[in-house]
Amino acid sequence: MTADGPVPDVAPHPAPRGERAPLDALLHPRSIAVLGASDNPLKLSGRPVDLLKRYGFTGRVLPVNSRRDTVQGLKAYPALDAIDGDIDLAMIMLDATQAAGALRDCARRGIPAAIVGAAGFAETGESGAALQRELAAAVRETGIRVLGPNCLGLMSLRDRALPTFTSALDGDRELLAGPVAFLSQSGAFGTFIFSTAQQDGIGFSHYVNTGNELDISVAELLDVLAGTDEAQVLLAYLEGVPDGRLLLRAARRAHAAGKPLVAVKVGRSEAGARAAHSHTASLAGEDRVFDGAARQYGIVRVAGMEPLLDAAQVFAAGRRTKGRRLTTLSLSGGAGVLMADEAGAHGIEVAPWEPEWQREMAAAIPPFGSPRNPVDLTAALVSDPDILRRGLAVALRHPGTDMIAVLLGNADAHADRLTATLDEAYRATDRPLAVVWTGGDGRARRRLRERGIPCYTDPGRAAAALGRLADFSLRPPLPTRVRPSGIDTAAAREVIAHARQQGRTRLDEAESARLVAAYGLRCAESVAVADAEEAVAAAARLGGGPVAVKLLSADVAHKSELGGVRLGVTGADAVRAAAQDVLRAAGRAGITGARLLVQRMAAVDGAVELILGIKHDPAFGPVVIAGFGGVLVDVLDDSRVAVAPVDPPGARRLLRTLRAAPVLDGVRGAAPRDLDAAADAVHRLSWLAEDLADELAELDVNPLLLGPAGEGATAVDCLAVLTPEGAENPDGPDGPDGTAVPADGPYAPTAGPSASADGLAVSPDGPPAPIPEPSASPDGPSAPTDDQDPA
Repeated sequence: MTADGPVPDVAPHPAPRGERAPLDALLHPRSIAVLGASDNPLKLSGRPVDLLKRYGFTGRVLPVNSRRDTVQGLKAYPALDAIDGDIDLAMIMLDATQAAGALRDCARRGIPAAIVGAAGFAETGESGAALQRELAAAVRETGIRVLGPNCLGLMSLRDRALPTFTSALDGDRELLAGPVAFLSQSGAFGTFIFSTAQQDGIGFSHYVNTGNELDISVAELLDVLAGTDEAQVLLAYLEGVPDGRLLLRAARRAHAAGKPLVAVKVGRSEAGARAAHSHTASLAGEDRVFDGAARQYGIVRVAGMEPLLDAAQVFAAGRRTKGRRLTTLSLSGGAGVLMADEAGAHGIEVAPWEPEWQREMAAAIPPFGSPRNPVDLTAALVSDPDILRRGLAVALRHPGTDMIAVLLGNADAHADRLTATLDEAYRATDRPLAVVWTGGDGRARRRLRERGIPCYTDPGRAAAALGRLADFSLRPPLPTRVRPSGIDTAAAREVIAHARQQGRTRLDEAESARLVAAYGLRCAESVAVADAEEAVAAAARLGGGPVAVKLLSADVAHKSELGGVRLGVTGADAVRAAAQDVLRAAGRAGITGARLLVQRMAAVDGAVELILGIKHDPAFGPVVIAGFGGVLVDVLDDSRVAVAPVDPPGARRLLRTLRAAPVLDGVRGAAPRDLDAAADAVHRLSWLAEDLADELAELDVNPLLLGPAGEGATAVDCLAVLTPEGAENPDGPDGPDGTAVPADGPYAPTAGPSASADGLAVSPDGPPAPIPEPSASPDGPSAPTDDQDPA
């Protein structure tokens, strides 16, 4: 995906010819061949050899250059066949037109993995898309695993394996290895984040740029690294999610391993939702779907670079919290108040201490300080740093403290004593402790980070990081695949088959109601009729009480907008008149073959109106939507999305996250609503979405009337839209190549193809210039210049 939108369609995901080589060869290469290696370390094609040498890679570096005997002091080889021994990884530094041929050469040599660095593929237009199709064909034929194209490569910091040409490693900078793995679809911006993290003292196990994701994707690498010991924190920068189910499998594995997966997901466009037929589709745009999936599967979503790195710091410390209670000790009363405000905004509780503990804290701090919480240590700390030691000693004994934050500023003159005190306190507890140190030259912050203590420059950033730590530490269990009882999938498919036989992709309201009733939702009692007299008779059969008279047509999505709904109609004459009015409204709208639906008015005193729905998302497959509904659904805009299926506890949590969720508990004297019934309806509808993913494009239940506790929920109006005849929902529970990618079941082998070779291009920094055609220079078959470095 480029900044200007999707790239042209390219070949489908390449399927392996045989068993794929493990990605360990990519992530931990012992020997690296650089095809097109230049003798000039300043050129793109010379940079990988230079970086591997300069940063101390202990494996074999094998330059391939048919025009030189040596490259940067190393023996050069005229071709891959001239190299003895195994080759784990090939870095192809040739232009786009040569990449497919070079990949076939690698496969013949038995190389299991390759990096294609060149740009000039699908991200540049149709000619580049043709080259990407050719490259995809080579992947299919050979079974070789490919990172890229249009990528900067990777860094495996523990191995000092740096098959990359990024300018982020210019100079003799120190590289910090550590427990954080960072995977990015963006090249240049990904290296901005990497460089900033290193400056902040965050150590990495890996940094990988996946580029166009022809084969290997961020999601697949997350899945692999979640199962390793070296990566304890997973970071991801995502511009698109070609296969959401594979991402959720990675999230499930990380969740089970207790590893935080922190993601920046950019591209919050809702343009596609505007073309949707139903309310559900517009409520479940791409960004809301990702947000719901992240919440459901424990992915910590952040908005940008700073919160990503702030979260990385607190998670890399390796500590978890047992609760949300924060004790703050501050040199400044104002900073303490700000910290309390920010903490509250992120779900952290800063509650005043109990009187007996306030007395104990008061004995440890100056008499003009505040022993409440936040604790004001006062500016006397600058002249007596021991105040911090005494205050921390009390805080560490306090049984109601789950986390501790210390706020300091302009305290560099006492940095040695203060950092030693903080380090001593940190080692004396297993509770999370974060420091805010403002001002100064930064050495104190670096020292604390080197000792594993998260350190920030702003109370708000520290509060947000601690909030994310608490959210992850106290995360709910993963979804389970518990099927509801009393469902009739065969009956639901019969309803759909009837519409298919008539060549329709829309169900009318009566058919839609039968569809959801097959999965156990209670629907308002209704009778379909042809004219006004039949409507009168139907109203009598429904008991003679108030009824709704509605237009019944598969061609109309929103009847009320056409004057096709009359509510609370009582008596034969009134029913007849209402029916005639509705049919006339249909005639004015040019609707042929319209019928009527006479529906008993649901007698639910003070009912709350919800909307439930189904949508098929191209990345995540079937999803379910729940929110506050009725005719004001678009105005209220209060809904949440979850990937199907949703278990009952997950359904309750989904409803509890709605902005107006307190209404469900009863407000201003109203009785609590039947939350169990609403959750059961979400649960059942999610399985309808899962079981009929191949048939259903969209479905609305609006409104679902939710009565008082114990009285259940009633579906009053339903609308279903089918996938077009002959079409299918291609990226549902299975990957685009048909390979099953279960998000909930046992993990599939990670050595298979990734699910993102639809050719979506992720340019390192916008559409870069392609690596030029080969020259006749002695530098080898590709010798690009510095100004073409996409890093």
